[in-house]
Amino acid sequence: MTSGIFSAAFTSSLQIAGCGIAIFRDNTIHGGDASHYYRGKYRFDEKNQISGTIDVVKYSDLQNSVFGPLTPFRLILSGHIITNDRAFELSGHVEEQPQLKIRIALNKMEELIEA
Repeated sequence: MTSGIFSAAFTSSLQIAGCGIAIFRDNTIHGGDASHYYRGKYRFDEKNQISGTIDVVKYSDLQNSVFGPLTPFRLILSGHIITNDRAFELSGHVEEQPQLKIRIALNKMEELIEA
C-alpha cells in the first residue's frame, strides 16, 4: 500500500532524539542514519493500522542510538497513517526490553524510482 522515501524523526524514553531515512516498499523497510542501518517488515491490518519489526544495527562509532550504547536491537512497532500515505506515527519498544520505548514520525519526501 505505501511505498516511498520517508524522513524519520525519533525520540526514545531516555529523552534522546535522532533522525534518519526510511524506505518503504513491498512490506519491507530499509533505512539508516549517521551510525545505524535499519531493516524490517511491516503490514497493514483491515483497519489500516500499520505494525512491524525493525532490526537496528550499528555500523559506525559516530554516535550512539536513541537508546545509548545498545546494539544491535529489534524494535516492535505499531501506528497509523496520518495523511493519505504521506505521514505516519509509530510507537513501540525494544524487543524484550519494554521499558525502552520509541516514537517515530515519518513524512514522505519522494516516490521510489521504478526500474
